Amino acid sequence: MGRTNPWTADPRTALAEAGLVLVGGWTEPEGLVPPFLTGQAPGCPPEEGRVDAVLDVLDPLLHEKANADWYRLSVEGGLFSATDRRFLLSLGPEDGPGRARWHCVELRAEWDVMGRGAAGPLGSAFCRPEFRMLSLDGGVLCFGTTWEHAISTSVLTAPNRSRVLWRFAAWVAQGALDDPDDPDEPPLGPVARRWLDGLPGRT
Repeated sequence: MGRTNPWTADPRTALAEAGLVLVGGWTEPEGLVPPFLTGQAPGCPPEEGRVDAVLDVLDPLLHEKANADWYRLSVEGGLFSATDRRFLLSLGPEDGPGRARWHCVELRAEWDVMGRGAAGPLGSAFCRPEFRMLSLDGGVLCFGTTWEHAISTSVLTAPNRSRVLWRFAAWVAQGALDDPDDPDEPPLGPVARRWLDGLPGRT
């Protein structure tokens, strides 16, 4: 049995542990990359605008460095600014990727994304991140990934122009991930198709 998702149990408390607060009154604009597609972002090459900060899991300063890398890349990459620290966070049931949604959050003055956050809704354990974040305009994707011997924070600019994400979305649009025998899981094919159809200038 998988671990209990703290987001499902108590969303505001779980996010507060990471230093995040849900922002009310936010309406999702059209054209944002669907959260389930962003799981392919680690496979996007640097030529598509991906920038990484990688740390060995045995680094004695892993926690401090990981938090610093996340904040630096987030600000430099444009996930949020020093004056407006709101961004979007993908949250949803672990066993239902199609039900993940973008939620608007704001970073508090005191935060711990890679420690308490990763031990909660932003990963699998302390300093073991697995998260997807998006700028309010959808133009910057930030993601944390846990590898066998390392963890990384990455920023991908203009995810709507990523051919890696396009190709995966086209595959999903054919119904490759849909299970007609599972009425509780929403079909992903139509979601991927709508995103692709809404992209300007895709060739």
